[in-house]
Amino acid sequence: MHLFQSSFIYHFIILLFVWSIVFSFIDFIDSNKIANQLAFYLLGIVWLFSTIFICYTLFKTDFYTLITSRESLYVYVWSVITISLIINRVVKLDYLVFFTNVVAFLVFALSILVPRVGKTAILLNQLKSDLLYIHIGLAFIAYGSFTLSFIFSVMYLFQYQLLKKKKWSVHLRKLGNLAKLEKMVYLCNLIGIPFLITALILGSIWASIRIHSFVWYDPKVIGSFFVLLMYGAFMFLKVRNYLYGRTLTIYNICCFLLLLGNYILLNFYSSFHIWNI
Repeated sequence: MHLFQSSFIYHFIILLFVWSIVFSFIDFIDSNKIANQLAFYLLGIVWLFSTIFICYTLFKTDFYTLITSRESLYVYVWSVITISLIINRVVKLDYLVFFTNVVAFLVFALSILVPRVGKTAILLNQLKSDLLYIHIGLAFIAYGSFTLSFIFSVMYLFQYQLLKKKKWSVHLRKLGNLAKLEKMVYLCNLIGIPFLITALILGSIWASIRIHSFVWYDPKVIGSFFVLLMYGAFMFLKVRNYLYGRTLTIYNICCFLLLLGNYILLNFYSSFHIWNI
């Protein structure tokens, strides 16, 4: 298992990602069924290797290694791929694999550039908590769901532009109809919001108990609850039909960009979320 402790596995996964994107792009341009299947199978292999890597890390090393900046991005990519593969089997959308590939590859490639950071004995002791582990697991599920919601929003806008310009092509069929895409945006957020709420509650409880420097006005705390508020507003606007269609999907994309900003940028200003730096 020395393989999983070297950089070879990361570069191998990136290589699989690249080939999966290549085949997805071929299918996107030329509507090639074989290329579509190869892209899907390669993404499945990426998921398999990512799963083995995560399981190996859990059993052979401390859990905290999965919540550093670099490894947490691996888990994030894994959660996105997992949810997308499940959705793709339940609701057949050919281009879902292509868009998921692009997003997951960019995040995974970014994670390679993030340096590994050592942890002090005091910090390691603080991180040993079942409550924290559950908080992180739920947060990753929420982030994965919101990412898929973002991908469906992008697919919606792309389909909307094709219809607006009356470009009748095979893309219209493979993207799915607008109503279906909007429904998937809604369902992904419907899944993600309860997980995010629970994750924030458990994270706040853990931080109040274990982190002496924890304050409610910490930028990370404010940012996280603001993201929750934005997604909650999405559900309200959708259910009450105040926003729908293109406007709703644009709002959802804004929510996701705020989520990214909260996850990536606000960690540098947080007084307690220091293991992710």
